[in-house]
Amino acid sequence: MEIRVGIAKVGKYGVGVGGDSVEVVERPRGGLSVVLVDGQGHGAAAKRTSHMVAAKASALIGDGARDGAVMRAISDFLYAQRDGKVSSTVTILSADLDHKSLVISRNTNSPVIIGHSDGSSCIDSEVNPIGVHRLNRPAISHWPLFPGTVLVGFTDGVTHAGRYHGGKFELDFVAGLLQTGVEDVQRLADEILDHAITLDKGRPADDMAAAVLAVLPLDKGLGIRRMAVHYPF
Repeated sequence: MEIRVGIAKVGKYGVGVGGDSVEVVERPRGGLSVVLVDGQGHGAAAKRTSHMVAAKASALIGDGARDGAVMRAISDFLYAQRDGKVSSTVTILSADLDHKSLVISRNTNSPVIIGHSDGSSCIDSEVNPIGVHRLNRPAISHWPLFPGTVLVGFTDGVTHAGRYHGGKFELDFVAGLLQTGVEDVQRLADEILDHAITLDKGRPADDMAAAVLAVLPLDKGLGIRRMAVHYPF
């Protein structure tokens, strides 16, 4: 099998610096985690917050901490650093080879869509953001690590797209994309982001990020691992 990750993000129109941060981390006992953080507000201040939280989460995952413990630790960290006055929403999507499972960790009200052989499912329970409550619990879900399973996470700039123009981002749009099969995860992330931007008439009303993690069948070979990044400036 093979794990593939696709990420697409854009900042709020006219602001310049996007407040969402995304990190991909190799897990020390095998697998990958995608850390998706939306900092409170917009611009440079939001970026500093989200980058700080994403970097802390990545370091903890790299040290071998379990995802639930990571979510609790970064909540305490942000609370201590900003005196409970600044929040962030966080989603971590993990393919954990050590435990042969997919792990979805959320401190956000943005949903995660799961595509699998029986169709698709949505995890959308309400969860508090991190940083503003001293005691904070994440929502943790586990799924089997089966080939053909796809996890799709967003920040709220995507799910709220179109609200100022009479439109609405429908999760069925993502479910429809998953039904066509997922080989190119980057294309899927791009299509989701493009759809959200279109709903905002080409001018994103908020920072937007979409992340896709897929487990796909693969004939064993040399095990070459690749990563590609596009960073316009």
